[in-house]
Amino acid sequence: MKWLVFVLPLALPACSRVENTFVVEDEQRAVVAANLLLCSEETPLRRSGGRFSVSKAIDCEGSGRIALRYASGSEHDCAIDYVTPGAVQSITFRATEKGCTVFNHFVSFPP
Repeated sequence: MKWLVFVLPLALPACSRVENTFVVEDEQRAVVAANLLLCSEETPLRRSGGRFSVSKAIDCEGSGRIALRYASGSEHDCAIDYVTPGAVQSITFRATEKGCTVFNHFVSFPP
């Protein structure tokens, strides 16, 4: 039983993964699919009304993108400049037929 005192503190950090939010606002509803490409993984964003979003834990450091596919057949990328594990990150883009722009980018580091 005494070994739990030593093992438990090591196991707890693995359970506390920080969720990060990626949003694409699509007010014109021109986008038909959005996929987050980050940490060598592809994660689809889900549509809810005029926006796509996904929350995901980040376990890599670097950059990525959200690939957008439009009903017109065109494609654009929303560049994600930098992510880091352990930070709370929320990035919102606005999509138009001409591409996407960063609307809001929030980063904080929990204590």
